[in-house]
Amino acid sequence: MKTRRPIALILLLISVPFLTQASGESIPQIYQQSYDEEGKGNYAEAILVLMRIERLEEKSYLFHLRLGWLNYLGKKFPESASTYQKAVRLNKDSVEARLGLMLPLMAQGRWAEAEKVGKEILLLDKASYLANSRLAYIYYNMKSFKEAEAYYRRVLQSYPGDIEMQAGLAWSLLKQDKREEAEKVCLEILKYVPNHVTANVGIKMIRGK
Repeated sequence: MKTRRPIALILLLISVPFLTQASGESIPQIYQQSYDEEGKGNYAEAILVLMRIERLEEKSYLFHLRLGWLNYLGKKFPESASTYQKAVRLNKDSVEARLGLMLPLMAQGRWAEAEKVGKEILLLDKASYLANSRLAYIYYNMKSFKEAEAYYRRVLQSYPGDIEMQAGLAWSLLKQDKREEAEKVCLEILKYVPNHVTANVGIKMIRGK
């Protein structure tokens, strides 16, 4: 004859996965504490709070996504990239985890790796504003100005009023010595944003002032 477990014991067993071993705090409480610390700008503390549930949340996509973000905010770029990569492995179709991964890679100047991730995103979402605009910036920093121009133009097809993308296009043209085209774009920017810094610098370079 089977012995029945007391109801209290069953409830305890059910609740164990949602509690940390150290303090008995629930997983939602830990997440909320990490949000609170992030809101105060205490990124290191937000990470420490979240790490209390690392073992319990080892296979949680959202845990690694959040940890990657907190590490990025705390300028722990290698750790951020590593954690975002775990999120990607846990959800291979995730655009958001890859967009997150691009940030620490770009912050470290790991342009070729960031380019690869950007291209992966476009296979999942070819119209992604962030992926296309970041690829434009990546190519500019790789001194692949023709490719940068192409991606800036791609973004501007859908977002023609994006002043920063126009500025990126202008400088990509200027770096290719397409001075007349670059001047035209800079003047268009200055028509609407007269004090735009990079557009004004571009005009001075073009006109030799």
